[in-house]
Formats: sequence, structure tokens, C-alpha cells
Amino acid sequence: MGKAVKKILKYGNGQLPDNLSEILSNADENDLKILITLMMAEDENGDVAESFSVADALGIEESAVAASLKFWRGAGIIGAAKGTAKAQKTEEVKAADMPSATKKTVVQTAHRDGAIERSMGLAPYNSDELASLFEKRKITVEFIDEAQRVFGKTFNSNDTGIVVGLIDQFDFDEAAVLAILSYVVRLDKRTMRYAERVALSFYDAGYTHTAEVVERIAFIERSRETISKIRQIFGFGGRELSKTEKSYFEKWTQKFEYEEDVVRLAYDITVDRTQKPLPRYTDAILSEWYAAGLRTVEAIEKYEDDKNGGGSAPSLVGKSYDFDDFFDAAVKRGFDDIK
Repeated sequence: MGKAVKKILKYGNGQLPDNLSEILSNADENDLKILITLMMAEDENGDVAESFSVADALGIEESAVAASLKFWRGAGIIGAAKGTAKAQKTEEVKAADMPSATKKTVVQTAHRDGAIERSMGLAPYNSDELASLFEKRKITVEFIDEAQRVFGKTFNSNDTGIVVGLIDQFDFDEAAVLAILSYVVRLDKRTMRYAERVALSFYDAGYTHTAEVVERIAFIERSRETISKIRQIFGFGGRELSKTEKSYFEKWTQKFEYEEDVVRLAYDITVDRTQKPLPRYTDAILSEWYAAGLRTVEAIEKYEDDKNGGGSAPSLVGKSYDFDDFFDAAVKRGFDDIK
């Protein structure tokens, strides 16, 4: 039984977002299926019944539904239903009686696979406000000292305001902020503004507690290592990835969470079928496996063997991946960015 979902659709009655074309260009087949399903299930208020399960309705994995819901939230198409904890938190942020010094600046954003409804910039602090926070022990001098040690520099007032704001305005744990600073140092991006952007991306995705942040950082670092190995598989060497190639690689490692061995199997099938290392073709193969709930080489090989009627020769994904047919169909659907 899939999880029930109760979301509110933010657009309807002929209303369309200004960046509709950009949003749809980043949506995949599952995203579109799930949005259409939600639209069909909504009531006159844009709500979807609490008992309704997209996963059950479409017969797909809950993880795929969760990823797409995050995408549509990030694009601003859906939001938390009225009365839910997230909706109440959003209203609290907008409360008129919030002191002006701690109001968050609301900026509309969209982020693939990130549960971003609004990305809120940090409001600056003056010296009196910082002194008050230290006096109340909401922020400790020991924490600032440790943050400076981790970051390898002495903070100016702006730097201090950023690390303070992550705790005061966004409810990050102190240890979570230290983990983010350490991560930024490992990336050799030693600027506090970059650390702020990383932290807000974690906030937008719902990660503020230490364990969540540490786990997310570890996951991103593993995916970076996997992407490095995928570059070698495709023979790209040290050249910079194109925007399309980068989006494919991040999709395979961060959304699909595939390891190098699965990508290599899809690559081998790609070259066998097309005689070329074509990322767009590999993406079609991996997307089918992901939609089928396949996560390991063993499960994929069994899946392909079953498709082939249980014979000894493994299936090369099958008729649906004839290159010419795939390319022509993609063009007909209007994917003009396929090159």
C-alpha cells in the first residue's frame, strides 16, 4: 500500500507560471505522469484527498513519487496542503509581527529533485542583535571559535552573521553548520557566501539536523566519485562536461542512486546497439530500469533475461531501444534539445 498524499495544486483555471517552458524541459516522464494524476484527483479547492496514493494509482515506487513531488514543489506547482505542519511553518515565516531584523527574504527558486518551495536569504544582523544572541546563549562564543577553526579563517561581522543566521533563522544544529563548513573547505570553495548557498540548498531540501546534513554530504560526495568513474567509462577524460551530460550524470547518481557497475552495464548495451557512447541513449536505458524498480546489476540481468524469455543470451534492452525509433520519437515529442 503506497503512502497517501495530500497536496495542493497552485495553478489552475487557466493560470500558468511564467517559466512554464523551463519547468517542463526539466520534467521527466514520471514527473508528468504524477502531475497529471494529481490534477485528475484534485477537488475544487486544488486539494488531493489524504487517502489518495499516487504510487498505488500508477503502480510505481514511492521513492519515484517522492522525487517527483519534490521537483514539482521546487518548481512552485504544488505545495503543502492547508493545515499541514509545513504549510503552518510557511505561514509562521510570513507572520506580520516577526521582527524586521529576522525576517527572511523570499526568493522564488526551482531545483531538480530538491523540495524547494521558497529559498529564503539570510537577513543581516547589526552588532547589537549579535550581542543579544550571544547574551541569551542562543549562539555561543565557543561555536564561533570552532567555526573559524574549521573554516580556517577569522570571521568578519558578515561571516559571523551568516553562521549565526543559519542557526537563529533556519534552525540548523551547530554541528550541522560545522559539517557544512568542513564540506565547503573540502570543495576548496572557501567563501562564506558559498557556504550559505550550500546550507540553504540543504534547508530547502529539508535537511537541518546534524545526522541528516552529514548523511546528505556523504551521499553527494559518493555521487561525485561515481560521476568521476562514469566520465572514464564514457572516455570524456578531463574535459568539462556539457550541461546536458552533467544533468544526465547527476540524474543517474543522485536521483536514481545508481553505482558505477549499473551505469557501465547500460553503457555496454548502448555501445552494442549504437556503436557510439551516447549518454542520451544510456539515459533511456537507465530510466527504464529505474522505473521498473531495479537497483542492482543482478536484478537488472534477471529482468533482461526474463524479457528475453529466460534464454541464455541477455536481452539488449529490446525493441523499445532501437536507436532510430527512440530518436525519432523524441523529436516528435518536441525534445529539440537532444543533440
